[in-house]
Amino acid sequence: MVQESDFHAATVLSRKHISPSMIRVVLGGEDLRSFASCRGLDEFAWFSFPEGDASLAAAPGRYYTIRHWDEAEGRMTVDFVSHQGGIGSTWARLAEPGDRLGVLKSRFRYIPPADACWVVLLADATGLPAVGRIIEERPSTVPVVAHVEINTIEDRQDFSAHGYEAHWHESFNHVGRPSRLSEIAEELKLPQGPGYVWIAGEASEVAACRRYFRDTLGLPRERLTSIGYWIHGQARS
Repeated sequence: MVQESDFHAATVLSRKHISPSMIRVVLGGEDLRSFASCRGLDEFAWFSFPEGDASLAAAPGRYYTIRHWDEAEGRMTVDFVSHQGGIGSTWARLAEPGDRLGVLKSRFRYIPPADACWVVLLADATGLPAVGRIIEERPSTVPVVAHVEINTIEDRQDFSAHGYEAHWHESFNHVGRPSRLSEIAEELKLPQGPGYVWIAGEASEVAACRRYFRDTLGLPRERLTSIGYWIHGQARS
């Protein structure tokens, strides 16, 4: 059951395309000021998208990454992959200032071990918002290498941070196979020393990556986080 203190009504302040395949929506409103961030770097929450005068709490929704949370201003930034179908993408393409949606209590999965001296991020375009936040808000002493699947080269992003490498793979959502994360994983050479691998994207590809890192490379369980954001054959959010 949803607790009243966990639910927040948010209002669209602005919407814009930041690349051909990504829409950035900034949310605010008085009720959102009481949002309690879990402060995880891949922080995500359930967003509900009402139609007409329907209840925000009862409206259908999906999980999305919180790209940035400005506690002082009470503003939340959320990036949506723009594609045909999917409740969230459809909402984002049509969103206008003043539109409302619901936001539930957030969670996170990014938990690198304290002794990690490097981080590798592997994601398709749906994981790009989390990749961006991890790179920008991580401790600056930890180097990061990111491999991200995008649709076209115009979907690359620049991050406001230092000490990272970003490698872009134009293989997302292409005809025949929507993701090639597992192939990218098998081509990686992990840095020396103790580290941490974070993976997010299409569920079957993420599972294949997880098997490769654990079973083939012998990466310990505590040094690997893998999250299936969507399932091929089902409408992406």
